[in-house]
Amino acid sequence: MKKSLIALAALAAVSAASAQSTVTISGGFGLAFGKSTLGTADSGLQIARQTGNLQFAGSEDLGGGLKAGFQLQSSIGAVATTTTDVSTASNRTILGDRGANVTLSGGFGGLFLGRGNTAIRSLWGSIGDVTGLPVVSGISDGSLAAGDTKSRVIYGDTFSNYIAYATPNVSGFTANLALAPTQDTSGTGIGDTDAYKDTTSLTLQYANGPLAAGVNITDVAATGGAKLTTLLASYDLGVAKVGVTTQSIDLNDGSTNPGNGTVFTVSAPLGSGVAAAGFGKRSAETSAVGDDVKQTFVGYKYMFSKRTAVSAVYNKIDRAGTAYDLKETHLIVGHTF
Repeated sequence: MKKSLIALAALAAVSAASAQSTVTISGGFGLAFGKSTLGTADSGLQIARQTGNLQFAGSEDLGGGLKAGFQLQSSIGAVATTTTDVSTASNRTILGDRGANVTLSGGFGGLFLGRGNTAIRSLWGSIGDVTGLPVVSGISDGSLAAGDTKSRVIYGDTFSNYIAYATPNVSGFTANLALAPTQDTSGTGIGDTDAYKDTTSLTLQYANGPLAAGVNITDVAATGGAKLTTLLASYDLGVAKVGVTTQSIDLNDGSTNPGNGTVFTVSAPLGSGVAAAGFGKRSAETSAVGDDVKQTFVGYKYMFSKRTAVSAVYNKIDRAGTAYDLKETHLIVGHTF
């Protein structure tokens, strides 16, 4: 009888420990049918991947209000990679290319260590872009191949590796401080701090009821350095939701900067889906390729369920010079899991 009680107690302990640790697999994939033009290249009608990611995430209850977690997020599928043939594709599936990090959270807030989106990119997804349309965005990386760095209306993608602290939520307010250490390991393998400096990011965010807003100041690691100031806000009017993002960039050495960018987005429920549109513009001090960028997109997303949708999208990005102008008209079937 005593042995049976010991065995039952051991089994209960194992079950409790197992219940405290969870791992989930999630992601999404979308295929588009339509056509794209990039500069003078015309895809004709094609089937192309527009979105795709696979995520492994886990968390463990450490007791005392502490939780540990991890995330591995990878892009999947193929994307256009050249400016001469928009149907050319390559495989981008690298484990953790979108996110590879560990976290520790509790009553004190949360700590983050590893690779992930910048605060600017996260704020854009949660506040600035209210459309939810799967379009090539002026904030995305890799979408316009070699010319993408000159196609953005708003700058901010991912940090290869960084450490961040986020405060607890106090009446809708949260703050985040991040540091991306210099990791130029060419030659010595220990980082070249003489040529570069650490990147710092400070964010203040508010979300309560229909209003969400955020401000981020990022001091970018680069020779000479640059400071990005980004403001975002969105408001749910009930019949429609509106969002605005504005960003200014100042190079610390006082040279010509990439200018100031602003994006407006709007969405409204319509039938079993959402109609949405966006317009963005970056104006700079020079007229070189990519200094002046305009983006216009409009579309309708029909929801078959919470996980499956069909989107009809027209998207256009105009830049000074025609080499990287983009137009896409696609019908996109997407599914999340």
